[in-house]
Amino acid sequence: MFAPITRSMTLTVGLFSGVLSPDLLAENAVTRERNDSASVLELVSTHITADNLGSATEDTGSYTTGAMSTATRLNLSIKETPQSVSVVTRQQMDDFKLGSLSEVMNQTTGVVVQRNDSERFNFYSRGYSIQNFQIDGMLNTFSGLKSDSDTIIYDRIEVVRGATGLTTGAGDPSGTINMVRKRPTADWAAKVGASAGSYDNYYSYVDVGGPLGFDGRLRGRTVLAYRDSKSFRDRYALERKVGYGILEADLTEDTVLAVGYDYQDKQIEGATWGSVPYWNSLGGKANMPRSNNITTSWSNWPLTDRTLFATLDQRLSNDWRLKAAYTHRESETDGKVYYGGGGYPNPDRSGISAYSRHFKGDDKMDAVDFNVAGSYSLLGREHEAMFGYGQARHRDSSPYIVSGKLPVDYLHIPDWANTGDIPEFADETTDQNGDTASTYQKAGYLATRLSLSDNWHAVLGSRYGSWKTSSSSYEYKDRQLVRINHSGQTQKDVWTPYAGLLYDINQDFTVYASYTDIFKPQTEQDVSNKYLEPIVGRSYEIGLKGSMLNDRLTFSSAVFRTIQDNVAEIDDSVPPGPQGEEYYKSGGKGNKVQGFEVELSGELRADWNVKAGYTYTHSVNGDKERNNTAQPLNLLRASTTYRLPGQWRGLTVGAGVNWQSDIYRHAQRPVGRGTDGKLITQSTAIRQEAYAVVNLMSRYEFDKNLSASLNVNNLFDKKYYNNVGFYNGVYWGDPRTMTLSLDWKI
Repeated sequence: MFAPITRSMTLTVGLFSGVLSPDLLAENAVTRERNDSASVLELVSTHITADNLGSATEDTGSYTTGAMSTATRLNLSIKETPQSVSVVTRQQMDDFKLGSLSEVMNQTTGVVVQRNDSERFNFYSRGYSIQNFQIDGMLNTFSGLKSDSDTIIYDRIEVVRGATGLTTGAGDPSGTINMVRKRPTADWAAKVGASAGSYDNYYSYVDVGGPLGFDGRLRGRTVLAYRDSKSFRDRYALERKVGYGILEADLTEDTVLAVGYDYQDKQIEGATWGSVPYWNSLGGKANMPRSNNITTSWSNWPLTDRTLFATLDQRLSNDWRLKAAYTHRESETDGKVYYGGGGYPNPDRSGISAYSRHFKGDDKMDAVDFNVAGSYSLLGREHEAMFGYGQARHRDSSPYIVSGKLPVDYLHIPDWANTGDIPEFADETTDQNGDTASTYQKAGYLATRLSLSDNWHAVLGSRYGSWKTSSSSYEYKDRQLVRINHSGQTQKDVWTPYAGLLYDINQDFTVYASYTDIFKPQTEQDVSNKYLEPIVGRSYEIGLKGSMLNDRLTFSSAVFRTIQDNVAEIDDSVPPGPQGEEYYKSGGKGNKVQGFEVELSGELRADWNVKAGYTYTHSVNGDKERNNTAQPLNLLRASTTYRLPGQWRGLTVGAGVNWQSDIYRHAQRPVGRGTDGKLITQSTAIRQEAYAVVNLMSRYEFDKNLSASLNVNNLFDKKYYNNVGFYNGVYWGDPRTMTLSLDWKI
């Protein structure tokens, strides 16, 4: 089905040869001379606080950044931000070939990556799932099937751990992931690369950008990529196409307009829907092979994302700036999944049941945001301020699908090792709605950084807005489309304060304390079919941050505590509803999460980069019992690279290790059979003991243009479960893989 590496390289070389025309190269030489003296206004303020380090990380060779704004919308350095933040730079992504968002998060301090199946994954931080995502600082909503984006289009990925109500509104106190796209360069630049790895994993890309005309006042950039890969899992294969383009124009000396489009299309063969059974029908371990994939080759779960965006940056008087942004995003899927994730295998390889479903639907999102930021004088000191307004609307819908008649025992798999002859099920997609849902939120926000004295600073902010959601389900009755369920809720006048206090111990180190509110509406209902009150809570953090070696090495440590109230609990005092539905009640004083973390990132010395972080997270419910046991208490992420001196100057070597403590979750284990022959089960924990995964990298630069890299992941081929207890099963982590890459740039 999928193209081999030859098609991938043909596409790349063809595109690249088109942009490397002699006329364009000649024009580039002239343009570069003009740009040496031309003043170019950048759309993204760099706020340079370090030697040669601004907010952009591309071509800096660094594992840290000079400034970021994800936490507060103020453009601050990491040391000036009174909250735990991490940045995965372009250099780190290139060094360790972190080609997808999940691979980046798997190298990020304090973030746990868990997969439910081949297509669904979750990121966890501080005991909760991360549900807040941004692209270039703009809110982006996702349905349950998130896009595991190709990272080739991003300059860096910023992660804020803890509650981020000031910038994202509703959500858990887990964190926010902000993916920042690459921007056009002032000078002509081009990169092209290809790689081949284990399990027929082929990848190629082309990245071209620079001035297009008008003495460099019009700039552009195009990134194209293609991946064709198989997997250690039987019958699984992936094809991904990526396209990104942006134009940036200096309309005046003070005005920059940018418009862009990015496209990511993922096609799948052999998609899974759930985990691998852990127990057999006798109550022992099933011991299924790591490569086992109880699915069919036609089982697919594709996802296509299209995003159109525009930004306007207007320089005002006295270093104030107005920024406006708009994003329109569309996602769609249309696939049929058949996967043997249920039941318990018998000795004759029967006993497994399948889940099957036709997933078809569309998600659309529109978001707009504008803010004004700058500095002002008060009581003889200079301060910074920002205020703005934003709104986002997310709509998703799926058509009504008429199920066809399934063959007898279609969902019972006679032999879990042989699913090749299972036919694709038939159904009919109508032009009528099956399910619809929408979410709308809007808010005004403001923040300021006050210089209270030479050593004392404060960051204060507030967000005030509303949140509204509704959903409906339909079915055919007597050949008429009838709405069988409708629900909705509205939360108005939601105020979220934010406060941080910082004290500069000396030039290198700062201590801080911060506080923010938590707000999250709930969809659970009580016995009167009324929605529970939103989850509310508070998040506290105290920390120490440092910026050393000319600000190219950053250090941070923090102690955090989060308290949530009104967490939904099943109401055992009332019987289930007529359809077996469960009713809920407010848990009163809810979950508490506390812990600490430490991170070091940047250059230990010239040519020696490091990113290392350790996190301890302990979560309990209202009864002071530990919950979220499927997340580790202890998590270590560490990686380092070193460029050798002297005659070995062209060689860079590096290593990384991911270590976590044990995890467990209870599931239903067979313990016998009743008189009717049905299995009797009891709740039993599935456990994964502590483990470590070691990665290696090496890169040799033949000259300033050409380099070759070798990356080895899971060096010792550690066998481990990435997820336990989900659907009574486990999800295997990836085995050892090797990737050889060639990269060429000018």
